[in-house]
Amino acid sequence: MLIEHRSTTEPPRLEPSHPIRRAFQAHGTATAQHWLLSLVLTIAISVLLCYPAVFQTDSPAAASLRNLPKHVWTSTTEIGGDRPADVVVRQVWVHGDYMKAIELPVLREAMHVQDALIGTGFDEEASNGYTNQQRMARENPGCVAAAAGQHWGYHSPLMYWDCTLSSLENDPDLLTTINSRTTAQSALNLTLRPSTVFAGKTFVNSKLRAADALVLTLFDQTNSSLGETWAARSRLLAKEDSSNWTVFPADGQVTTSRLYEFRFRSMTLADDLLLAASYLVTAAYVIWRMMQLRAVKSWFGLLVTICAKVCFKRVSSLHACMLMSADDNMHYC
Repeated sequence: MLIEHRSTTEPPRLEPSHPIRRAFQAHGTATAQHWLLSLVLTIAISVLLCYPAVFQTDSPAAASLRNLPKHVWTSTTEIGGDRPADVVVRQVWVHGDYMKAIELPVLREAMHVQDALIGTGFDEEASNGYTNQQRMARENPGCVAAAAGQHWGYHSPLMYWDCTLSSLENDPDLLTTINSRTTAQSALNLTLRPSTVFAGKTFVNSKLRAADALVLTLFDQTNSSLGETWAARSRLLAKEDSSNWTVFPADGQVTTSRLYEFRFRSMTLADDLLLAASYLVTAAYVIWRMMQLRAVKSWFGLLVTICAKVCFKRVSSLHACMLMSADDNMHYC
């Protein structure tokens, strides 16, 4: 704002009668006169904002605190233009009633959707899709995997039951099965975490309790024929099952796509040393500047106060984002 509106980075010099300057002076005077009340209010507000992220393990703020990146550099950037992609991702979301996706009727229909789109694979013999009789009779144990030389795979919540209809229907407790297999891995070496196969999730003590949608994801490493087969099966699925389900788009065809560049790099020893050196230099500079203050009785106590305030502020921001309904974009806060 300073650069765009004032063409300078120098701070503005406000007149003594300026409303902003008078407001800050009034705030400083009130804080100095009622310092004990100010401290109590500040601590109380910080504790209240930090409480959901620290003690309520089922809250979105706590999930964001647990999922903060620690040992990797990650970034995602949308790229414009028409460029070839290394991996094409196609998704299908299956909804039931609100927050009732983990129910047998919805999962059973999701099995039919998966069999219609994935079928027995994407080889030439299976390119015509699945018939209704084949979908209803599918009882082969295990999930379909890509053959040798093929570069595709998929990720699905039905993998909790090995993509088998009988295992799904005979399961007495669907949520227990899901929570007990959150560390299982698929043929793509992807962990079956609920965050990757469900949308609109609700957790209690880190255990999944409800979800709004089932997410089926297909990964294709630039196999051109696979996209045509997927499009044909999608059209057939929308045409045959449109009477029982509302399909978006109505014809089953997605005409737009977005290209993203995703970078994932583990932190090396040099990165750790560089970060440690940066923090040490910053801490040394702050301590050196604080030791020059004459009006402070204990510079060490002030340093502890600053560190505690920074930590409280960071944790509190997660709860603030949750209150502003920004739980899907916590990493921006």
